[in-house]
Amino acid sequence: MPQNYVVYLAMAVAIIFMIRRNLTSRRIRAGSLWVMPVLLIAIAVLTISQNPPRNPAGIAILAVGALAGAAAGWYRGKFIHISLDAETGVLTGKGSAVGLMLILALLVARYAVRTWAASHPDQGGIAVAIADAAFLAGFATLIVSRLEMWLRCRKLMAAKAPA
Repeated sequence: MPQNYVVYLAMAVAIIFMIRRNLTSRRIRAGSLWVMPVLLIAIAVLTISQNPPRNPAGIAILAVGALAGAAAGWYRGKFIHISLDAETGVLTGKGSAVGLMLILALLVARYAVRTWAASHPDQGGIAVAIADAAFLAGFATLIVSRLEMWLRCRKLMAAKAPA
């Protein structure tokens, strides 16, 4: 099987698991929602520091990618249905179809950018900056969606707490 088909097959399997996972409610541990963002920030810093942008255009491209990802993450987090069981105090979250479509759109956009960057000779680091911006957009989406979920969980738990 050619290598190109393996990548698409792996993506298809991942998408099937994402859809399946998105349809079920999962327990949210509000106290540990910070772990994944911290790890992602560390990975992003280490990755970008390997080949940092060398000009203002590269920095601007990275900033746009991070801001676009942050905006997408905020909306993704907003579309996650979070509930608090009044008796047990357990928080549960269930993804929405809109949030899943947003993630799928980001995945398609990332592969489009990657394909474009591979087909264009690097001119002053712009292609690398665009690829890094796509990487940052994905990470920013996950980081900010966790932040938004944490804020909502905290609000739900505060409303439940006895005065």
